Amino acid sequence: YAASAPALVGVKQAVDELLDWYSSVHRGAGFKSRVSTAAYEGARESVRRFVGARGDDAVVITRNTTDAINLLAGTLPEGTHVVAFAGEHHANLLPWKRCAGARFLPVPETPEEMLARLEEALRSLPPCDDPHLVAITGASNVTGERWPLADVANVAHANGARLLVDAAQLAPHAPIEMTRDQIDYLALSGHKLYAPFGAGALMGRPDWLSAGDPFLRGGG
Repeated sequence: YAASAPALVGVKQAVDELLDWYSSVHRGAGFKSRVSTAAYEGARESVRRFVGARGDDAVVITRNTTDAINLLAGTLPEGTHVVAFAGEHHANLLPWKRCAGARFLPVPETPEEMLARLEEALRSLPPCDDPHLVAITGASNVTGERWPLADVANVAHANGARLLVDAAQLAPHAPIEMTRDQIDYLALSGHKLYAPFGAGALMGRPDWLSAGDPFLRGGG
């Protein structure tokens, strides 16, 4: 499935079983609330293991990949320069347009060209203390391409940038190891991953995510 995938039978059974025990998460002292909170926190750890995230990475439950990327875009430090390629999914293009320092590179024809263009773009950024972010897709739902993420991370880190991977298509189809490949942030959707619909996740380094105003207000 390149778009929405049906939930697995085991997923449906797990959701049905939990419904009888559901109550407010993080906002109640009753037994059902504690059960629901434990299940919610357990889900974070399941996601962390699934993508090979670091032990200190934040795991934020979101609505989908678009929501996760917008969350990161809304918490970037002021003055962040974002570098992406023009062939990205809109979920990994439009959120960066709010950044004055966003730069969209031409679609490369080969991984070698992509790495070369990326290094050239990063080296051309202003020599200042502003943070940099490289935002790329892990696997394309249009072409099926998979970029060499570990090599991209090496180029990004060598030039003082962090790496965000849009893993909406990658996560259902290939193993992910954030720690091994030095991926700083990773976003995915449940509805492409045979998981409950309307749920996704953003994983990554917590310092940017904990800075600034809350992404959403109210509810707790």
